[in-house]
This record gives sequence, structure tokens and C-alpha cells, in this order.
Amino acid sequence: MSDSAESVVRKFLGAWKRSDPDELVSFFSDDAVWTDSSRGVFRGIDAIRAELQSAVKMVPSVACDVKTLVANAGTVITERVDSFRVQGEPFDLEVAGVFEVDSNGGRINSWREYYDRKSIEDRLASLAPPS
Repeated sequence: MSDSAESVVRKFLGAWKRSDPDELVSFFSDDAVWTDSSRGVFRGIDAIRAELQSAVKMVPSVACDVKTLVANAGTVITERVDSFRVQGEPFDLEVAGVFEVDSNGGRINSWREYYDRKSIEDRLASLAPPS
């Protein structure tokens, strides 16, 4: 028997602390789709792997603090704060995510992320040295 959808999502979010792209991609089905509200849509395991590799290079460790989680069958909705460091400075990002987990293999089929890109850009600009 596979893990519940909630358990799969909690384990996936917990794996971000280690930021191992192989571990992260292991949570996805081969035909999964990841929609990042700012970065685009990544279809299939190879595209997701490439984007995860890029993401962990930028941010080598992320702590995901789940504030709200709602699960109904294979759908899991999370509201969380992702914490990481940018240029040595602490950085928190509020994120809402929707996951669809397949009931047979316990893999993520769909992951949709929503956050405020403008607030990220503003924070990054404030970290840049004055010109």
C-alpha cells in the first residue's frame, strides 16, 4: 500500500532541506506537470529534474514551514512559508501549493505553486549593493 497523499506531500516538502535533486524528483510520476506561477510550466520528469537542479543551485537548502494543509483523497493544498538564504541573508517566501498525488504509486502527478513574484524582486533588489 502506498503512502497517503498528505504523507507524500509532507515528505516531499521535508526533502527540500537536503535539496538533493534525485531525491526530490523521485516524488514525481514520469508524466507529472509542475506549474510555477512565475517560472513556467515543466512537463515530464526530465523537465522537472532540470528545473529542480537549477532551483537547488540557486537555493541549496529550503525549510518549508506548513501553516495550513488540506487533503481530500489525492489532492493536497498547502499554505506555507519557505525559508532559505539569499546572498547570506535570510529570506522567507509565502507560498500556496496544490498537489495531485496518484493513488496507485503515491507519486505527484501535478504540482501548482503560487506566490508573489514582485515581492521577491523587491527583496532581491534590496539585497543588491548600491550602484
